[in-house]
Amino acid sequence: MKKFIALLFTAFLILPLIGCNQETIKIGVVLPDASEERWANQDGRFFKEELDALGEGYEYEILFSDGDEGKEKTNVESLISRGAEVIIITVEGSGAAAAQAANDAGVTLIAHDRMAKGDSAIADYYTTFNSWEVGKAQGQHLVDMADENGCSATDKCDLALFAGRTADWPNATYFFGGAMEALYDDIDMFNIINIETEAIEAIFDAAKITEANFDDDAATLLQAAMANIDTDWNAGTAGTLADALVATIDGDKSDEDVYVLAPNDDTSAAIRLKFADMGDNAYGNYYTTGQDASDVALASLMGDADKGQGTQTMTVFKDTSKLVENSVAIAKNVIDGKDGLDGLNDGPKIDGVDTAYTAIDTLTADNPQHTYDLIFATGYKDETDNVFSNINFDPYKD
Repeated sequence: MKKFIALLFTAFLILPLIGCNQETIKIGVVLPDASEERWANQDGRFFKEELDALGEGYEYEILFSDGDEGKEKTNVESLISRGAEVIIITVEGSGAAAAQAANDAGVTLIAHDRMAKGDSAIADYYTTFNSWEVGKAQGQHLVDMADENGCSATDKCDLALFAGRTADWPNATYFFGGAMEALYDDIDMFNIINIETEAIEAIFDAAKITEANFDDDAATLLQAAMANIDTDWNAGTAGTLADALVATIDGDKSDEDVYVLAPNDDTSAAIRLKFADMGDNAYGNYYTTGQDASDVALASLMGDADKGQGTQTMTVFKDTSKLVENSVAIAKNVIDGKDGLDGLNDGPKIDGVDTAYTAIDTLTADNPQHTYDLIFATGYKDETDNVFSNINFDPYKD
């Protein structure tokens, strides 16, 4: 059913172009996988809305790579052959082949949410949420909860750390780095329980890593630690890692807390389900992070542990519609002969690439009103969707 829905959505995106495949286009979009909620139901839908709104003279096509880097390169080449002047891409891996193909053809490449780079070619523009700040928000949530619950250097609480896909540069490394910065000053209140902790502890033995002093040495330290806890942004992989970790935890933890750095909502759900499998010995209180404001995460934050698949205590809300707006705005600027970042909020360059930043927000389980106001009252999510059917929204309405 999931694949069928993805196919329907893909058809929905490309139907306006059927019958005109020989016509040239101005803008191409390549997204990773139509079977994933983020790319099909969020970014994909928002791209169609934003590009449709540009009107005549900005013809476009949206393609999905089915999680295959080979198909990703083929998609880019196909768009180039159709005359695309600008390609917006969210890469599956490094994006080296895609970046090289665009560079060779003289086509402007906008890396959307993930950098696209190889040894000799890189994107021309990069649109991102501030990944370092996302990580800091996650790490700070764990510190705040642990401090509130009385964890200290003399009464340590257990901490488990998981990372995104190490190859997803710079996002995953910045997420992890930001979290390590937030945890650095208070790490003594935690007992790191990951199976292999030496590389993690090396981060805290070094000078505090911040976005301002981030360099190659810091990247090496962070990625060495991430290698052992790399979820590959995959729920199944995250579950396997968590299962292996849980198997090493001895004794009854029902009177204890555990704090878990989970890189995003999908992996967060998979990890907490494995901790729940500890049965009567499971931790009495579970605090964990996420990002993306997925339906399951939102259900949990609004108090439904059933459809929320357990307890998630925070997520970083990244309004992908705003990120899409920025990517499309850069594409329009380039086609109109303007500077790509004209009218956008720029900031520190990533890998020397002009970068536009999109704002983030933090949602927590102890403030459902804030979640309702940002997510449901604005129409970003529909409270009548089945996944939210157990939630009574009436108390949060004016």
